Amino acid sequence: MILSINSYTRVTLALDIVCTIEDGPYKGYHELGTVKHQIDLCDTVRVEESHADLLECDDPAVPCDDRNVCLKAAKVVQKSLGLDRHVRITLGKRIPVMAGLAGGSANAAATLALLNELWELRLTTPQLIDLGRSVGMDVPYYFYGGTVFDSEAGLRLEPVATGCSFIFVLACPDFGVSTREAYSGIDYTVIGQMQRLTVKLREALEAGDPDSTFRFMHNDFEQTVFPRFPRLSTLKKELLEAGCSAALLTGSGSTVIGIARDHAHAEAIRKKISCRTIVASTK
Repeated sequence: MILSINSYTRVTLALDIVCTIEDGPYKGYHELGTVKHQIDLCDTVRVEESHADLLECDDPAVPCDDRNVCLKAAKVVQKSLGLDRHVRITLGKRIPVMAGLAGGSANAAATLALLNELWELRLTTPQLIDLGRSVGMDVPYYFYGGTVFDSEAGLRLEPVATGCSFIFVLACPDFGVSTREAYSGIDYTVIGQMQRLTVKLREALEAGDPDSTFRFMHNDFEQTVFPRFPRLSTLKKELLEAGCSAALLTGSGSTVIGIARDHAHAEAIRKKISCRTIVASTK
């Protein structure tokens, strides 16, 4: 049997680096306060029974060995449930790699969901979330999708009921930013100072007032990433000057997102941006 699914990703509309966790199982991780919002940009994940764990991908930038989070997800299932079964995973990539869009985490969550069906495991959503968290802190979100407040290692995962939808222009430069690079050099005296904006953003989303959300969007990683990668600061400026209602880094970068009025506006903005762009919408 072959199973497949579209693996939709997300952008972050707000991201606070709250603190470093000092004890417990996630000691050393960072608690975040981030509003994640699913978009219609997706990869395709396919699984089938195999004699060994294998992964194929049409993007040469994606590792196909044990570094791949989809294979890690499969091994977590095998180890946790004591299974002597194996899977062949095929990825069709459209989500840029190392771009702050968490495409790998989306793929890992899709792999877990597909294995749950392929191997008839009957795992509940909370069980899938626990398994996903052992693969990566961004993975649990994908078992909710939509708009969610996620503290990641802080273990808060709260759906945000909203009728807001957006058209995004994703500015994707020809380089990535690793999570390690984004976290290195953080100034802990200045991060986490905009958490009040995240509260306001949630309120505007819940009120179904997209125009009010724009002034509350922010990302603490800009403080660390922009000085090291000034090209990204330039892209944010280009998006705003091209007419975006708001622009910010998504995740830890390198993608910078801008919000357009509609698809025609987005296409007009694309022509003014000096790198590869993708137009995406709320999923």
